[in-house]
Amino acid sequence: INADSRLFYRGMVIGTARPSTEALESVPHHLVGFASPGDSQSLAQFLASATHVISSLHAKNTIPVIVGGTGQYVWGLLEGWKVPEVPPDPELRALLEKKLDELGVDALYAHLKELDLEVAEGIDARNHRRVIRAIERSCAGVEQGHRESTDPGFDSLVIGLHVERSELHRRIVERVDRMLKNGWLDEVRRLIESGIDFSSPALSAIGYRELASVIGGAMSLDEARERTIRATNRLVRHQNNWFKQTDSRINWIDVTGGDLSDVVETVEQWRDIT
Repeated sequence: INADSRLFYRGMVIGTARPSTEALESVPHHLVGFASPGDSQSLAQFLASATHVISSLHAKNTIPVIVGGTGQYVWGLLEGWKVPEVPPDPELRALLEKKLDELGVDALYAHLKELDLEVAEGIDARNHRRVIRAIERSCAGVEQGHRESTDPGFDSLVIGLHVERSELHRRIVERVDRMLKNGWLDEVRRLIESGIDFSSPALSAIGYRELASVIGGAMSLDEARERTIRATNRLVRHQNNWFKQTDSRINWIDVTGGDLSDVVETVEQWRDIT
């Protein structure tokens, strides 16, 4: 079950590192490539969909594997968050986007910190869409922080894969270069030609707007590459806020050398216990 918010969308294959066709066919995958990039997928929608899939798989005596790095989605599912669906507020959103244009995302983020410091600390300050959405929810009176964990209705084993920082950076550079070699620029061009609005939340995914700027002549490919690498490294640091090395719920396993045998052993031991 995919819990990476960018893998929800159709037409975004290369830039989101979607699993290969062979991988998708070898094991049933859920919540991958089902939504239009022009649509917005909320946390509440994800929790409802993922919970439904989990129930269906349990009914077949199948153990689902939740995979993906969107921390809010992962913990929301594992901790049984009850998240009301809050429809967007067009008036408030217009005011916030005007503030964004005039004062920048830092001013919006400062506003969010005043409303709910805990939520602000769990959001990438540069992701203006996430910041605006969090402000909307706070203004609607939705309690976003200080959530109490409830029983999600299932047991879980949480595994975190640790890679040494220098090796992780090397892999990030290699990954971006591989995506570009595999036709990422053409993928972005196809999205533009299909009429997708690049202000849509889906296309805030790292690299897409940078490559759109290349196509529009506002940025060189080399600059877009460097910005994408830097943004990916920032994302890694942001994910560390959600998945902390000190979190006792997470079984951290070092896979710097590529050996996954400890992962398999941990899963087998858990299955024997449960």
